[in-house]
Amino acid sequence: MPLRLVAVVVLAFVLFFVHLGATSLWDPDEPRQAIMAREMMDRGDYIHPYLNGSPYLEKPPFYSWMIIVAAKIQGSLDEFAARVPSAVAATLLLFVAFYLGTVFVDANCGLLCAFTLATNYQYLSNARESVMDMTFAFFIGLTICLNYVALSRRNRLFFILSFIPSALAILTKGPAGLVIPAAVTFIYLLVCKEWKRYILPLAAGCVLSVALASIWFLLAGPEYIREFIVRQNVTRYTNAFDHAESVFYYFHKIFVNFLPWSIALPFALVHAWRKKYWLPVVWFAFTFLFFELSQSKRAIYLLSAYPACALLCGMFLRDKWQWIMEQRLPGLALKVFAAMLVLLPLGTIVALPLMPSSGVVGLFKTNAFTMYAYLALMGISAILFAVMVFKRDAKASAVYFFVYLMISTCFYNFHYMPLFDGASKSLKLITNALEPYKKTMEFYTLGFNSAGIIYYIGKPIHMTMKVADLNRLKDRNILLIVEEKRGRDYDKELYESFEPIKRVKYEKDHYTLYVRKNG
Repeated sequence: MPLRLVAVVVLAFVLFFVHLGATSLWDPDEPRQAIMAREMMDRGDYIHPYLNGSPYLEKPPFYSWMIIVAAKIQGSLDEFAARVPSAVAATLLLFVAFYLGTVFVDANCGLLCAFTLATNYQYLSNARESVMDMTFAFFIGLTICLNYVALSRRNRLFFILSFIPSALAILTKGPAGLVIPAAVTFIYLLVCKEWKRYILPLAAGCVLSVALASIWFLLAGPEYIREFIVRQNVTRYTNAFDHAESVFYYFHKIFVNFLPWSIALPFALVHAWRKKYWLPVVWFAFTFLFFELSQSKRAIYLLSAYPACALLCGMFLRDKWQWIMEQRLPGLALKVFAAMLVLLPLGTIVALPLMPSSGVVGLFKTNAFTMYAYLALMGISAILFAVMVFKRDAKASAVYFFVYLMISTCFYNFHYMPLFDGASKSLKLITNALEPYKKTMEFYTLGFNSAGIIYYIGKPIHMTMKVADLNRLKDRNILLIVEEKRGRDYDKELYESFEPIKRVKYEKDHYTLYVRKNG
């Protein structure tokens, strides 16, 4: 057991923490969290979130508090401090998956569940981003896990207290932090025919959670309740004012974002149903349906279902991996999959020199030696995986497949992301151009806002929709930032009053900095 826990710690450290601050904070979510934390510290007000100098009523402050703790421990608020709460939450959620997998089957299954959770695309990405959803998912997962432990021990007092983490989930992102674990546990009690014994403790646990979360709402004031609870949660859920998607949105999103394990997920659900692993089945099914019924949809919302997905896939692979290799059609599919893993890096090595040096290919060619080193390691691990699949060696093939995933992830985190960030994704491409004017001018944007620009420039930036509004501010020394495709809508009025002084490329667009003609 200790060696397996060490393996989980090493896995989390490499995947989630190494080079965590190497890339800039990306719009819109990442810099927004850092700004709120910085403004709380600057104001000395840790109750009311502010963004760009104005009250921010859309989200509660717990994630900002975590960034503040990280910043005070480190001594500065930077990219690492802004992201480390997500990395810590992702690590702790691995231990939840490890524990539940161990309890349901054995310690090897627990390790497999933790590795499965750590190595899907969405989880890997969000664990290294300054977004509140990973912390939200952790508190939901911890609540469900503690609920299960309390039920296993038949301890009703502990069962009530096990809802405390859901209060922190509410303070991280909203009421769903209680709705999901409470509903999952209630349905699980119905399935296990234990609801009569625990219905009152369940209600008491929910009351305790709401009471603890309400402390902040009472301190913050009624406007937070009206905006956050009513508009941002109830209205958004029932009548979306943004992120409106089709009814099939989550089906393709979970397939793509939970890769490579989403290939096994449908079979894992059937397997869990047959084996009566009710908790992960209920956890996944309710969470998926809860967000599916919402009118507002984002792929990241499903993150709180991913521990259940990892448990389902981990238990399935623990029981069926050897069987898959020995059966004719599943074994053939696995061999084809192994061959594809071999061809991907080796084919890239051959094709890369022949491709035009533009876009992502151009980035890779700027540091070709590192690129080829990663591809070679991926190719070697893929070949070893394929050999073990043909030999029907379950343990060795699983090890080499995880090695392949680790190398691929390291390539993505330590090579591709820094290259992409520095070439086109970093807001510093704009804010470095603004730096000489920071002390002498007020900054305005025309028709758009950017939390990243606000964070990196370190001062409030105003947004205006009309050039005429700026013309009324004759006594202000203004620098105007215009996205060129938006600027075309204002051509005549803009060029009558302002003149360009610098042009900056960010992502696929260009931004122009303007000052008054008489300035």
